[in-house]
Amino acid sequence: MLLAATISTGAAVSAAKKKTAATKPQPPKAVGAAALLAVAQHQLEANNLQAAADYATSASSKAPQLVDYAQYVRAQAEYGLKNYTEVGKSAARVFDATPLSPLTGPAAAIAVRAELDSDDPKQALLLVKKYYDRIPQPEGDLLLARSYQATGDLAQAAEYFQRVYYNYPSAKEATDAANALVDVKQRLGDAYPPPMPKAILGRGEKLIAAHNPEAARIEYEAAIPQLGGVERDQARVRLGEVDFLSGKADVAFQYLTQLKVDESEADAERLDYIIRCARKLNKQADVKEYLTHLEQAHPNSTWRLDALIFVADQARIDHDPNTYLPLYRACAATFPQDARAAWCSWRVAYESYRTDAADTYDQLRNYIAHYPASTDVNNALYFLGRFEERRNQLGAARACYDQLLARFPNTYFAVVGRERLKDPGMEAATADAAMVEFLRGVAWPPRPEFPSFTPGPLASKRIDRAQLLELAGLTDWADGELKFGALNDGAQENVYAYYLAKAAAGRGAPDQALHYIKTYAPNYLFMPLDQAPATFWTLAFPMPYRNLIDRYSRNQSLDPFLVAALIRQESEFNVRVISYANAYGLMQILPTSGRELARHFGIRRFRSSELLTAERNLQLGTYYFRNLLNSYGGQVELALASYNAGPSRANLWRTWGPFREPAEFIEAVPFHQTRGYIQIVLRNADVYQKLYAGRVPDVPVYHPKPAPKTKVKRKRRVSTGAGR
Repeated sequence: MLLAATISTGAAVSAAKKKTAATKPQPPKAVGAAALLAVAQHQLEANNLQAAADYATSASSKAPQLVDYAQYVRAQAEYGLKNYTEVGKSAARVFDATPLSPLTGPAAAIAVRAELDSDDPKQALLLVKKYYDRIPQPEGDLLLARSYQATGDLAQAAEYFQRVYYNYPSAKEATDAANALVDVKQRLGDAYPPPMPKAILGRGEKLIAAHNPEAARIEYEAAIPQLGGVERDQARVRLGEVDFLSGKADVAFQYLTQLKVDESEADAERLDYIIRCARKLNKQADVKEYLTHLEQAHPNSTWRLDALIFVADQARIDHDPNTYLPLYRACAATFPQDARAAWCSWRVAYESYRTDAADTYDQLRNYIAHYPASTDVNNALYFLGRFEERRNQLGAARACYDQLLARFPNTYFAVVGRERLKDPGMEAATADAAMVEFLRGVAWPPRPEFPSFTPGPLASKRIDRAQLLELAGLTDWADGELKFGALNDGAQENVYAYYLAKAAAGRGAPDQALHYIKTYAPNYLFMPLDQAPATFWTLAFPMPYRNLIDRYSRNQSLDPFLVAALIRQESEFNVRVISYANAYGLMQILPTSGRELARHFGIRRFRSSELLTAERNLQLGTYYFRNLLNSYGGQVELALASYNAGPSRANLWRTWGPFREPAEFIEAVPFHQTRGYIQIVLRNADVYQKLYAGRVPDVPVYHPKPAPKTKVKRKRRVSTGAGR
C-alpha cells in the first residue's frame, strides 16, 4: 500500500491545476458604472463588435477610473471592425492612463497590428519600438520582425524572427516565425544573416526543458551541419544526452564513449554524461574511471563540478560515505566561489558533526562564515548550538539559537531552536560575548526592512481599480491589475500579494490565495509573525475544511494542525487537484491506494473521483497517516518521510542511525525533496498551532507601519535591443 505525496512546491501545485476541471465563464454583474465595462467585454466575447465598441465608449466616460480597460476593449472591437484609425485612438488613451496600465503592452500590440494591416509599416515600427518592453513576448519580437519585414529591412526582420523561433520553440508564434524565415531567407539569398550558434543550441535546450527530447534530437541533428568548433561538438554530445534523458542510458553510454570531440568544454560535458550513464547502469568501475579522467583533463570545468555533485548525491542514497565525502570535499575545494559549493561544504561540515570529529567546531563556524546566504546556514546555526550544548557551553549555544530565531524565524530549525531555549539551563544562560561577536561579524546577506502593509498612494489606486473590476465580475483583470503592480511598481509587493490573496479567499479559492502570497511576496517567511497582520498569516496558512479536518483527525487520534500542515504542502488545499503522478485531492492519494484504503471502511464500488471530495480524501488519508505513525512508534519525522518517499525508503533510512534527535534523522535523508518536505510540514504545523489552536491567533500584536512616503522607481523589463 503506497500513498503518493508528490506535490511539494507551489510551482508543482500550480502546474497540476491544469488538470483541474474548467469552470464556465460567469455572466457580467451589474454593479455601477463598471457594469458597462463588463457588458462591453461580454459583447466582445460574443463577437458583437459594434455593441462592444459602443458599451466601451460609454464605460470610458462613466467609469473614468477604468478608462484604459474600456479603451482596450474598444480597440479590440474596432480592430475586428477594421476601423484601424479608431484602434490607434483607443490605444493612445491606454498609453496615457495613470497609473501605468497593465494593458499598455497588449494595447500596443493591437495598435501595431492595425498599422500593419492599414499598410503603414513605418508607424508600426515606431510603435513597437516605443512599447517593446511592455508587449508580451514572444509577440513583441514577432511584431517587430513583421514591422521590419514590411519596411523592407529584411536583415533586421530575420534577426527577430530568429529570436522567436529559437527562444520560444514551444510557442505558437514559433511556427509563424519559421514560415516567415523561409520567405526572408529566399529573398535575402547570400545576405541572409545566419543564426547565432548559441541560439541554435539554445532551442534544443529549451525543448529538453519542455520535456520534449525527441524534438530536441531533431533540432541537434539539423544543427550539426550548420555549426563548427565547440558548438558543433556540443550538439554532437547532446544527441547522447537526449538518449539518456529519454531513458536509454545504455544507448547513450555506447554513443558517448565512442564519440570523439576536439573542444575541451564539449569533452567535459561528454564525460559528465558518460558518468551519469554509468551510474544509471550500475557500472561503478566506469564511474570512477571517468571521474578520474574528467579531473585530469578538465579539472576546473563546471561540468566536473556537476559530475562530482551528481555522483556524491547518488552515493548518499547508497549510504556510502567513503565515496561521497571525498567528492564533496573536492567540490568545495576546487569550486569555492560556485553557489553549488555551499551544498558540498555543508555535507562535509555535517558529517563532522554527525561523527563527533575533532574539527566539528571549526567546520560549522567556517561554513557559517563562508556561506551565510546558503539555504543550509540555518541548519549550521542549529547544529553549532547543539554542539556547544554538548560541550556545556550554554552561553555560546544561546547565541546561536538567538541568531537562528532572528534571521530565520519561520523555519523548521527555528521551531526546534525555540524548543531548546525552553530548557531551564538554556533559559537561564546569557549569550556568550565571543560567539555573539563572531555571528555579528558574519557577512549576512542584506534583507529589506520588514515592509509596511499600509498601501501607499500608488498601491491604493491599483487596489481601488481592482475592487471595481472585481465588483463587475472581471476577476481576471482585477487580479491582473494587482499582479502588474507587484511586478512593475517597484515596492509594496507584499501589499499586492495580500490583497490578491484576500480577493481569492473571498471567491472561495484559499489555494489560489496561498499561491498568490508565495508568488508575489516570496520573502514572507523571513518575517516574524508580528510583522504582518494576522489575516495575512491565515491567508498564507489557510485551514479550509476545518470541521472535516478536525473530525477525521480526531477519529484517528491525529493532531489536526499536523494534518493541515501536510495538506498545505501536498495540495495547497486544492480539493480537485490531480498531480502529474496521478495523485488525487487534498492529501494526494493514488487511486490504487484509495481502493485499498476504502476496503477498510467497507466502501463498495469505490471510484477514483471520490478522492476529489474533501470528506473521502480526508477519511482515507488520515487513516493512512495514522497507520504510518503507528508503524514508526509515533515518530512523526519517519512517518512524513514514508508518506513522501515511500515506506521502503524510510525503513532503510532509519537504519542509518543512531540519531541523537529527530533533526539528525532529517539531515540524513538523502533525497533533497523529502528532506525539505519533512522540515516544511513540521514548520507548517508549528504555525498552524499558533494561528488556530486558540480562539484568537497566538501571535504577537501587529503594529501597522505607515505607508512608504518616497516615490519609487518603476521596475522595467530589460530591453533586448529593439531600439537599434
